[in-house]
Amino acid sequence: MYRTVAQLDSVISQLATSFPQLCTRTQLPEPSLQGRPVFALRLRGGPGGNRRGVLMVGGTHARELMNPDALVELAVDLVTSYLNATPVVYGGRTWTALDVKLVLESLDVWIVPCINPDGRHRVMTVDNMWRGNLRDNPGTPCDGVDLNRNADFVWGVTEGQTSCSPCSEVFVGSGAFSEPETRNVKHLLDTRHIHSFVDVHSFSELVLYPWGHAHSQTDDPAQRFTDLPTGTCAPLAVPGYREYITPRDLLRFSTVAGRVVEAIAAVRGRAYTPQTGRALYATTGTQSDYAYSRHIAQPALHKTYGFTIETGPRVETLEDSFHPRDPTLIKRDAKAGVLALAQQSVCAFDLIGVRLLGRQTEVDALRRVRDEQLATTDPGREWITLIERVELPVAALLLEDERLAARAAALIERAGKLVEDEKLVVTDEDVALGLALVGELAERAGAEDEQVRADLKAVGVVLERARGVPADAVVRELMGRGPGAE
Repeated sequence: MYRTVAQLDSVISQLATSFPQLCTRTQLPEPSLQGRPVFALRLRGGPGGNRRGVLMVGGTHARELMNPDALVELAVDLVTSYLNATPVVYGGRTWTALDVKLVLESLDVWIVPCINPDGRHRVMTVDNMWRGNLRDNPGTPCDGVDLNRNADFVWGVTEGQTSCSPCSEVFVGSGAFSEPETRNVKHLLDTRHIHSFVDVHSFSELVLYPWGHAHSQTDDPAQRFTDLPTGTCAPLAVPGYREYITPRDLLRFSTVAGRVVEAIAAVRGRAYTPQTGRALYATTGTQSDYAYSRHIAQPALHKTYGFTIETGPRVETLEDSFHPRDPTLIKRDAKAGVLALAQQSVCAFDLIGVRLLGRQTEVDALRRVRDEQLATTDPGREWITLIERVELPVAALLLEDERLAARAAALIERAGKLVEDEKLVVTDEDVALGLALVGELAERAGAEDEQVRADLKAVGVVLERARGVPADAVVRELMGRGPGAE
């Protein structure tokens, strides 16, 4: 019913061998403690490199058997859909062939089905409730480190479900990234442009996002984990501590988590809950918090949005909760959730920059306006949300229609120049070209979606008001006046 480590590896090996134009199998730098190799599979369709990536990992906790299976099955489903131009259907949720093409031609999809092969082997042969890896903890009769407490994020602070006891199921290890299995994940984050990370676990039917060590707040940037002590083997010693997260990122996390939940619900009606990790229980050293925290601890690094999905409900026994007798329906939910998360990582602007302009200069200029200006006010964040709502249907059109894509690329190029040069103003020609494009997008992308039509209409209103105005004045208006304002 569940695949062995060798069978999981066989699936991704066969995909890479049979479809090298789409699938690349990579051995990660470090074998497991018992010497088993760990492999990643990259899915990439179409031309162009330098893409944002999505990293999906499973099997972190050994006894959660169904998630590695779900990830390799998702890989098979995506390859089948892309090569045959057929939809991916999970119960009541369908991704069209174009949806899948957009994901695989816009992103690098990285899948590590099982980061903890030793633990999985032990569960399938010796102890079906084993959780960690197989580290021999010196000076004790106990084995195992909890790989989801071993990352370099507030490591060794024993908040909530975290322990410095080598005999605990949630043992943090001898140091941050002391384990080869977690260092492999860090390697991918270090060497690939990972935009979204998801660690797939069981159980509880949750979609989790930062933070896990403390409750979140958006008002006091001085409360940052970078000032917290680590390795103390004691709880946080700051009464009432709440970790800062920018309003923009909190909005992004909650929006994406909500869309993942919607996709899962469409499969067969299961109601997953989107929430912060701390709302479940306190943890430190988790992989998803680490993935997101990196750009804060080291500002030169790019930002990665880190999520955890807890698949399946709790049932009568823990064994059946972690590895049910028939996981088919839960795996379907999991695949829908992970695919929805990947889909939410698609960026129409990146698609234009990489594939059409052959550069990111103008796209990066517009992104700075988004992150450094619009994201700082409530009305500005409303505009960001609007753009993110229309991105997927618009990106799909641009992928299929080269003429439309070329027009969009020309406007992105012009917009980038406008925001970079304060002497330039929005001309009548700029407005006319913009309105023509927005009108066609509204007619086509909004044909079956009233919200998309309304959003694009709001963009048209802004364009009309921008005639003869410098770009910085347009941005200031957006920061002070949301899409719904009269």
